[in-house]
Amino acid sequence: MLASDSIVDSLVRFWQYASELKREPRKGWQKRVDGRLESVADHSFAVTLLGLYEGERRGYDLERILKLALIHDLEEAIVGDLTPQDKARLGRTRVEKAREGAIRELLSKLPSKSRASYLKLWTDLKERRSKEARLVHELDKVEMAFQAHEYGKRTGQRRMRDFYESAIKETNDPILKRALATIAKN
Repeated sequence: MLASDSIVDSLVRFWQYASELKREPRKGWQKRVDGRLESVADHSFAVTLLGLYEGERRGYDLERILKLALIHDLEEAIVGDLTPQDKARLGRTRVEKAREGAIRELLSKLPSKSRASYLKLWTDLKERRSKEARLVHELDKVEMAFQAHEYGKRTGQRRMRDFYESAIKETNDPILKRALATIAKN
């Protein structure tokens, strides 16, 4: 196999993983919402847009935010979208090992010169070292609450209460907390 063939193979496989996210439904909604559900890709796109908005407003490193937001759930193309109940059933150690294996697989498909920088991004997401990673983490929760509000228009907001509570618990930023409070009371 020529070097260019392996590059093409890696590109195709990386795209296939990314494409999986379009078909991977966000599982937390399945028992509460009838009809079309958002995919992990839909959610990641929305988190990325929120990151663009908030990163710009705050003067943060936009390239870093966009990369973090785009990859924040990419391992779900391999491990699937795990609900809190799934994580409890599987156990923290097993979930972390599965995610780490998925990230290694995804990294192996990236250009070799980029792997170290993306590993640092995934580590930052996990450990929330940078203000950008902390923002993306909180926006991930905020976007979930925004989506819960949209689904609540169809199913009743009471059915979404635990999504709001989870988002509020995971969000420390005062502006994002106010945004959550606004949608939670509507």
